[in-house]
Amino acid sequence: MVVLLCGCVQEPSAPSIPTSLCWGAFNGDAVAPLVPTGRSFSQTNDIPFDVFEQRSNTYCSLFVDDRDFLLVQVERGIGGKGTDWNVYARRHGSPVQAGDEGLVYDGGAGAVFLCERPDLPTGPTRPLSEKYVELELTADRAADTPRNREALTDLLKRFAQFAKQHLKCRN
Repeated sequence: MVVLLCGCVQEPSAPSIPTSLCWGAFNGDAVAPLVPTGRSFSQTNDIPFDVFEQRSNTYCSLFVDDRDFLLVQVERGIGGKGTDWNVYARRHGSPVQAGDEGLVYDGGAGAVFLCERPDLPTGPTRPLSEKYVELELTADRAADTPRNREALTDLLKRFAQFAKQHLKCRN
């Protein structure tokens, strides 16, 4: 009698991803290229999605096995237009069409846009610089590959559209 034993090794896989992520800004398919292998997926995020009422920033973190792999942030600008806020991105990034100005770089992506809302006060109570919105995606665990840069570019474009709509920007 001959007995054959198979040393089967299960390939590591990515966990199941929810269909709606980060306030509904992304779907699981859009985030999937950046998801590392692991067993469990979770997310935390500030609610509501707003930077003009009670808070000047909000975030969402995505985790695999309790380790973050994507941080999604939005902040009301204090420095005005331009991605001067991110010196690293300026030096190492590639421009992308997201917001008024967008960049994708190793480990992330960022954009800025002017958000004009009729309900926002103008003048000395809220200077023009505070009408700019800054978006940032940080994916430190993702390798700098063309596939990941493409995924970050797609996510940044989606995030800019989502933010303009949900912040009620009229421009």
